[in-house]
Amino acid sequence: MELRTVAKRMRARLIVSAVVALSVAVSVGCDSRETVLVIEKPTAVHGIIQASSQDPGTNVQLGNVIATLQPGERARAVGVYHGEDHDGFKVKLADGTEGLILAGDTFTVTSR
Repeated sequence: MELRTVAKRMRARLIVSAVVALSVAVSVGCDSRETVLVIEKPTAVHGIIQASSQDPGTNVQLGNVIATLQPGERARAVGVYHGEDHDGFKVKLADGTEGLILAGDTFTVTSR
């Protein structure tokens, strides 16, 4: 019985993740509005060490933390990445620095 419960929870989380990813992908790629991450908890911005030249949206390796955004700060999303170990957003900060924020519960996604 416990295995069924775990499977149901994992399926529910997968569905929620898929819906969030789809809504973000649509808002980032299919609209003229700008997608912005509004930071709710301290959030690390990682440098991007390597992205595959063939498909930069799927092969991303994280670099060191280059900035930590605080609650209330905003970062403009310029891309969505799906990796084997992580998903995230390529962001452009106010000073022009670009990095990667891992998907999680430390921000909300809005558009303007």
